[in-house]
Amino acid sequence: MDERTKNITSEFLAGRQQLMAFIYGLVRDPQVAEDIFQETWIKLAGAMQQGTIIQSQPKWCRTVARNLVLQHWRQQRNAKVVADSSLLEFLDFVEAAFQENPWLSTNDRQQALNDCVAALPQKSRRLLNLKYSDGCSLEQIARTVDQSTAAVVKALVRLRQALSLCVEKKLKLGELGL
Repeated sequence: MDERTKNITSEFLAGRQQLMAFIYGLVRDPQVAEDIFQETWIKLAGAMQQGTIIQSQPKWCRTVARNLVLQHWRQQRNAKVVADSSLLEFLDFVEAAFQENPWLSTNDRQQALNDCVAALPQKSRRLLNLKYSDGCSLEQIARTVDQSTAAVVKALVRLRQALSLCVEKKLKLGELGL
């Protein structure tokens, strides 16, 4: 194995935990996540063999994994597993966050997000927990909080926007050492 291949392989394996967390967070199935991770490696190995120059391997792998997740969701439509637009919007938000500040570690981002979520009112944190921790559907959340589905969708969109701005602000302030 040549030095370039060793370096690319080492970098890929070093980022396994972060990439698997990204994939698993989207598919919520350990076996499917592992399959997508493996397919991402196959695509990376193919790109290496073709001599493709990859500027940022983690970003490249997340993009490939995201496309494989979307492909998986399309194949699952017949099985009644359909991605809603809010999840795809959240996926775009995550990808944009990685692209905007690639020099920040995942821990910095996670800490900023944790701080922002902790600052939210209890009602808002409950909505987020129902959607992202418990994996409830929008309809289930609406029944649980005794609101219409449209109201829940609007609240989640506003929460994601507020969290996005909060995280961005915290990361910029941290950048400046404030």
